[in-house]
Amino acid sequence: MIQSGQETAIDAALQIFNGLFSFIMDHMLKFKDDLAKTFQTTLAHPKLDIKLASLQAVANLLSIAERADCKAFTGLIPMMTQVILDAFKEEDETVLEDALVEFNELAEIEPLFFKPSFKELYAALKPIIQHKDFCNTNIRQQPLEFIVTLLERKPSLAQKDTEMLKDILEMIFRLMIDIDDDIPQDWLSPKEGFTQDGDEEEDYVQFGQNCVDRLVSSIGDGVMLPLIGQLVMNTLQND
Repeated sequence: MIQSGQETAIDAALQIFNGLFSFIMDHMLKFKDDLAKTFQTTLAHPKLDIKLASLQAVANLLSIAERADCKAFTGLIPMMTQVILDAFKEEDETVLEDALVEFNELAEIEPLFFKPSFKELYAALKPIIQHKDFCNTNIRQQPLEFIVTLLERKPSLAQKDTEMLKDILEMIFRLMIDIDDDIPQDWLSPKEGFTQDGDEEEDYVQFGQNCVDRLVSSIGDGVMLPLIGQLVMNTLQND
């Protein structure tokens, strides 16, 4: 079905894979090389929806397989990441969010899968965190959630890399204090009784505080508090 080149057949085949993994995983893993080649083909498909379906199938397989079997698929990480980057480039927020959710769920279940590419993944996802023009403002939080979840599960990924930890904290702080450049007139000159509830800036602050708390708990206050203290001082001194 995949070799037919027909998009509907390819998508159907990936859905079938997704359904079979839970039932015949032991049998499927006898053909790990063939599976990896299949995913390489579908992750490289020109249509974004096919790439997403392939990513979802890979993530489902990895969430069910034993850790030792997951290692055979680490070579797919760059192509899996490219699905996110392509969706970002094409401004397809639906696919982008769905792809990031797959990464986040996999980080919860199988964090060691991402270990060989942790630094590269962070560098690739930073532009999404910094992007301000999403219709869905929650998308900016997803890459940080992914990074923080990995560090919660495996602190050793960055425990000794203070420069990287400092950069992650700066990303969190920038998100927390970010203000929209387009300030509405009713906010600049509010009428009597004007209120604004549930704004996205408040959500970013709560999310950022939660991320910082989790990093302190997982990495350790001995490492994190000096970095946070310096960052707070730098922020207070910023004009």
